[in-house]
Amino acid sequence: MDRLFSPIRLAAVCIVLTAAGCVSVPPAPLTELALARTAIVQAEHAGAAQAAPTELSSARQRLSDAEQLQSRDPDLARWRAREAESDARLAEAIAQDARAHVAASLNRTP
Repeated sequence: MDRLFSPIRLAAVCIVLTAAGCVSVPPAPLTELALARTAIVQAEHAGAAQAAPTELSSARQRLSDAEQLQSRDPDLARWRAREAESDARLAEAIAQDARAHVAASLNRTP
């Protein structure tokens, strides 16, 4: 009975269990996907469909890619979701800039 619980055997079991934990699949990128979706909605509300259609389209495509990858490759899905959020933020900034230029041109005094 003492051999079953020997310190060497217990240490070996701990090492194996620790190593197995390191090899586990990373969690799904739910937070990153939610942030990307929110950024896309905000860009749409800012008028990005008209002012920055290329950037908005890129954000949507990368989000779609991330959603498809989340079960097969969570790390790559997380990366794509972050790219989607970045593209959406750029689209929103372009739309806001376009609105500011329009407002500035209307406020000019001739």
